[in-house]
Amino acid sequence: MTAPATPYVTEAGTEGPLVLCLHGIGSSSASFAAQLAGLSPVARVVAWDAPGYGRSADPDTAPGLDGYADAAAGLIRARGGSAHVIGVSWGGVIALRLALRHPDLVASLVVADSTRGSGADPEKAAAMRGRAAELAEAGPRAFAEARAPRLLAPGAPDELVEAVTATMADSIRLPGYGHAAASMADTDLGPELAAITQPALVLCGEEDRITGVAESQLIAGAMPKGVFVILSGAGHLANQEQPAAFNDWVRAHLRIARPRPRVRLRPRPPDPRTADAPTGRARTASTPIPLRKEHPVPISTDPYVQGDDLAAYTDSLIATKDSRDADFDTLSFQTKAGPQYRRAQIRYVGSGATGNHEGDSRILPSGGFTFSNMLLPPGAEGPEHTHHDVEEAFFVLEGQVRVGIHRGDGEAEYRTLGYRDMIVVPAGVARSLKNEGDTDALFCVIIGTRKPQIPTYPEHSPMHGVTRD
Repeated sequence: MTAPATPYVTEAGTEGPLVLCLHGIGSSSASFAAQLAGLSPVARVVAWDAPGYGRSADPDTAPGLDGYADAAAGLIRARGGSAHVIGVSWGGVIALRLALRHPDLVASLVVADSTRGSGADPEKAAAMRGRAAELAEAGPRAFAEARAPRLLAPGAPDELVEAVTATMADSIRLPGYGHAAASMADTDLGPELAAITQPALVLCGEEDRITGVAESQLIAGAMPKGVFVILSGAGHLANQEQPAAFNDWVRAHLRIARPRPRVRLRPRPPDPRTADAPTGRARTASTPIPLRKEHPVPISTDPYVQGDDLAAYTDSLIATKDSRDADFDTLSFQTKAGPQYRRAQIRYVGSGATGNHEGDSRILPSGGFTFSNMLLPPGAEGPEHTHHDVEEAFFVLEGQVRVGIHRGDGEAEYRTLGYRDMIVVPAGVARSLKNEGDTDALFCVIIGTRKPQIPTYPEHSPMHGVTRD
């Protein structure tokens, strides 16, 4: 295996960190038009035509995944320093391999709608090995017309479908496409992902029908510094279907991943309240306190980056108490199961699973979490339910809330939480809420995703089968 000749690249931007964009198996640098335009004000953006694609030369032999990674490494070395690497689908597999093979050249990763490699599944590997024959039989245009629509979310605009089809038809050819397919079929990076220590943002379109949300979750969870994000309204080509949101996430990731100067702190004097009597020696922690993990947000940073009015931008980041309403209508459909389920949401960030607040301009756009207050009148309940996709936290502000943790049809444990008490309920664990006091209970609800999936209700619950319609 040898690295192919230097690939053709498209570049934009003259200042900031280097960002290298690696396209999917049916594409080229043209698929990163929105990133070249949107990220170039803050970064030097380079998008390649992979060896054997578009305007790049055909390699003499099959490069294998290592060969593609080495070719990408050559582009970074030629520009000095390291790069933040964006990889979409097959490009994400190359990016992961690049981080493993040349860790000194990769400052961070953005892995979009990708996979560990088709070799993780024998059936998918066999299908991938058959791709070259399909292309040879159909020709690039017919091949693209058959595949491109599935890459996008259902209902994608016709002009986007045509643009993706045209890019694929113009970019792919043999033997390059066959070499790429073989590299995917031969690869399963799953056992190696834990060795990738760079900050990694893993994005996936909510309606990705090719690699899917579960695969991206697995990749993010396997990397020590992986963060997972779902992009609504996108399929397998999230960077093209939702370019503004995609770029906002990348810009936020670049800020978080940038190197920070090491700061030497003076030691804190001993606290006499925690001294060990009678020697007076201060206790020290047996393990270091972990740094807070930062999460990017999708609120647009364009006004900030472009030097617009900072006061107006700051105000746009704030949701005030006085602008909130106690909304009893959002969950009023649940009163069909009983009047005890009447309660109010006071929403600050994002949309809940059963509500739709996307059009409410007073609510801050959600990034990696949603945040609201819940108002439970005396005797009111939140029915037993399970979020299978995400954890949920409750933090009491006023009154008392009885929280139930349920297992099966009859087993349950109940705890009463008061002022500033909190409970975090993992995904897959059934929970319920009830105000048994004689005053309103008010508490924060935090859910760790942009918009959670609709929860399920057990068959024994009055809420089972009740829908908004």
